[in-house]
Amino acid sequence: MVRVDDYMDQPELVRHQIFNIIRQYNERFRNEFGEMVICMDHTNVWRKKFFPQYKANRKKARKQSKHDWTAIFTMMNAVREEVENYSPYRCVRIEGCEADDVIAAIIEAKNDPSPTVIVSPDKDFIQLQKYPNVKQFSNIQKKWVEPDVDAITDLEMKILRGDTGDGIPNVMSDDDVLVEDNARQTPLRKSKMDMLMKDPEALGTNIARRIIRNRDMIDLSRTPAYLKQEILESYAQPAKGSINRLMTLFTKHQMKLLIESLQDFEVI
Repeated sequence: MVRVDDYMDQPELVRHQIFNIIRQYNERFRNEFGEMVICMDHTNVWRKKFFPQYKANRKKARKQSKHDWTAIFTMMNAVREEVENYSPYRCVRIEGCEADDVIAAIIEAKNDPSPTVIVSPDKDFIQLQKYPNVKQFSNIQKKWVEPDVDAITDLEMKILRGDTGDGIPNVMSDDDVLVEDNARQTPLRKSKMDMLMKDPEALGTNIARRIIRNRDMIDLSRTPAYLKQEILESYAQPAKGSINRLMTLFTKHQMKLLIESLQDFEVI
């Protein structure tokens, strides 16, 4: 994962870092897992329409940050477009969707038993290990990511606990607790979690509503059907780029080391 804010004065280094990461994981996994598919976030994420507090804490943190996030996003969008238009891989990016939605929809629709690896440290993807032959590799910790219990149980526990990083409270807490100053979540005791794992309505309708809130935000099978359809239609399209186009891009930006490793980008 590239921390682009560390390289604001070196956009060429950002480009090199991103393409080099793609090169590394294509070369490492292509023989066992086949074609790489690059899944990307887009804007106007559907979750924010259902739950306005979704990731609102991140927006607040950016406003308080010293970094020029407009410049960062501009730079990243430019590199993203280069990946889409020059690389020999299918790239899927759908308005309203996060990369999580794209990956989940593709895996859910997959009809063959061939193995799939998700390269990401994000534990939200553990739930997708309920599908056959799906593995996850953390590119940060450099190790395989596995469920604590099993993929389905881990998902149910996360739904109850929420995800503070994404602005999703636990099911004992109000919708806006993570964006209100000085507010604290109501603790979710193990005894109550055990009750809710057995019966989502055990603590009343208000808690049951919050469970639905969290499931909509966390369970990747809840992506709206019309967006899943758009994802699969895009996935069915061939790659826009090629090895030759990639060579053109690398030559233009004098990326000598990547030119020398061009064979690592090939699709097998």
